Amino acid sequence: MNQSTPRDDDGTIDDGATPKEEAHWLRSTAVWSIIAGIATVITAVTAVMAVFVGFDQVHVARELQRADAAYQSWAALNAATLENPDLACPDTDEKFNHLMTTRDPRSDTGATYQDRYTAYGYMQITTFEQILQMAPNDARWRFLIEERIKCHAPAIRYLMAEGTYERRYSCRLRHVIAEAMDKPAPACRPET
Repeated sequence: MNQSTPRDDDGTIDDGATPKEEAHWLRSTAVWSIIAGIATVITAVTAVMAVFVGFDQVHVARELQRADAAYQSWAALNAATLENPDLACPDTDEKFNHLMTTRDPRSDTGATYQDRYTAYGYMQITTFEQILQMAPNDARWRFLIEERIKCHAPAIRYLMAEGTYERRYSCRLRHVIAEAMDKPAPACRPET
């Protein structure tokens, strides 16, 4: 049975169809075929767009998680600074040496402030790294980090002399440190 042959209302072949009726029937069949093709293309384009939207949402979610972690670290660092004002800004060699050699009254073992200051330093490094990863070109964050770096310049110089400086800090953070301490930029490329 030929599908292109016009049919009567009861589904039987209309042997008496005129050429005009046959042409009309063929045109309407062609129109519906075109509409079906367009619908298929629209469905495919929508599916592709949905994939791209999904990838973008994953990217945005990661960025939000990174920002949230950085803000939480910054808040924790500020809380640690308020709890330990003696560690907040040893900006002279005298203050730094005092931390490294003076007995910490909070220590049960008779250790110096060095242990607490080391933990505080690691907390700062981690926080600065997270912030620079979250907002690498944000002038306000950079300023806040540089101000803290200036407070801890004697400790950073100590690490440079000790030889562990490059291993402790990323290239990006070393660039900020060099800027804050008026030193030459390190010979490395910051991570992107």
